Amino acid sequence: MSTARGGVWAVVPVKEFAFAKQRLAGEFTPSFRHRLAQAMLCDVLAALRGARQLAGFAVITADPEAGRLAQDFGGRWLVETPVRGLNAAVSAAAAVLGAEGRGGMLVLPGDIPAVTSAEVDALIAGHGAGRAVSLVAAHDGQGTNAVLVSPPGMMTFAFGPMSFSRHRAGAQALGFVPRCPDPARFPGLALDVDTAEQVRRLAGLLPCSRTRRLLAAEGCP
Repeated sequence: MSTARGGVWAVVPVKEFAFAKQRLAGEFTPSFRHRLAQAMLCDVLAALRGARQLAGFAVITADPEAGRLAQDFGGRWLVETPVRGLNAAVSAAAAVLGAEGRGGMLVLPGDIPAVTSAEVDALIAGHGAGRAVSLVAAHDGQGTNAVLVSPPGMMTFAFGPMSFSRHRAGAQALGFVPRCPDPARFPGLALDVDTAEQVRRLAGLLPCSRTRRLLAAEGCP
């Protein structure tokens, strides 16, 4: 990781594992969804730990298990209290990092297990210095799988349906032209997991991936 003063910190907001991946409830048991969310988060944290352009990373969550995983990987646990939803959690993390004088904040979801350290580094390297916004769309072109803002609290977060267009409009309303690289340049970053078919595609992850090992142990094709 970078040791630059201020620097960019990554933040991963994590819902309690007991309520993870509700969209997969028709295909997978609560126990499997819990373990899948845990494994995917571990893969994301491993990528962040290896990113040279990051000054640090944190998980903001009310789930003690997720918080301890962040610490196990060398990151911070920002305790989410009270629990008020994704945008409130990210805003709370931005307030903490802003008060600490951090230079920027990269928000990533915990369900992108194919993300690599190289992708994180490339996104930060292309962000530039000074006040700026960079956005990476999800594979569907509608969601947002990365929001990089400098400084951390410079814009209102709008995660949820059609968040990519709302984040872009929010940046433009502040007078910024957000950098929006082609998601094809960041295939691991762009691939989040919301359907059973997307879960099955994860069988192609690298052998070191905890998510891949989980799927193999469960006999998922």
